[in-house]
Amino acid sequence: MKKYVWGFAMIFLASFSSYAQNYPHYTLWSRVSIQKKISKYFDVNADFLYRRQNDFSKGNYNLFDSRYVEAYRISTVYRKGNWAVSLAPIVFNTFPLYGKVDDLKRPVRLEIRPVAYLEWTKVLSPKWTFRSRFGYEYRLFKRSDNTFGDEQARIRLRIQWRYNLNKNNIMYVSEEPLLNIPPNLPANNFSQNQLTLMFSHAFSPHFTTEIGYMWNHRQRASLVEFDEENTLHTHFIIRL
Repeated sequence: MKKYVWGFAMIFLASFSSYAQNYPHYTLWSRVSIQKKISKYFDVNADFLYRRQNDFSKGNYNLFDSRYVEAYRISTVYRKGNWAVSLAPIVFNTFPLYGKVDDLKRPVRLEIRPVAYLEWTKVLSPKWTFRSRFGYEYRLFKRSDNTFGDEQARIRLRIQWRYNLNKNNIMYVSEEPLLNIPPNLPANNFSQNQLTLMFSHAFSPHFTTEIGYMWNHRQRASLVEFDEENTLHTHFIIRL
């Protein structure tokens, strides 16, 4: 683990050096969630993820210009006390982040991604709550012969502080690095780092919206190229 932490620190610093090439992006990450509690300890969630990106060739900031991601997820969540465990298969259809002309030649990737998350929540005061989440992702990509393989894996650790403004409104900030791990470890151990600031408003016990900003710092396999996503983040939650 020390190896990965040290590697993450060095890569993060290198990304701001004079040798690095940074590609700015303006993106939309939107998610619609339908949640249903089926017993005292279990929930089932269905999510649709939809993302867009600006057209770099036009040099504009229109984050609706080009397709980016469409994904579907069904999660089973077990909650008891301060702990939650969730398991989910996700199907991703992902377009490249377009930062240079060569990116236009990169293929669209269809991916099946089983994931597992372990989350711990601690209420610090009537206003403040802390959450920490560890995740493991196993990634299978569709190949040219229509089979799935070229397996990769990734771990992620999110820490989050939540502040209750009042009964219906919450502000929260999250920090989440993602690291590539075997099998088929790519050249970059570091995958990305997501820093997010969100505002959540509950219109009713059955409907909540979230909106905010995310800065997503990604490293490419070349090790000297980085994608910088400036993201409008939205989440619509329906509770049945």
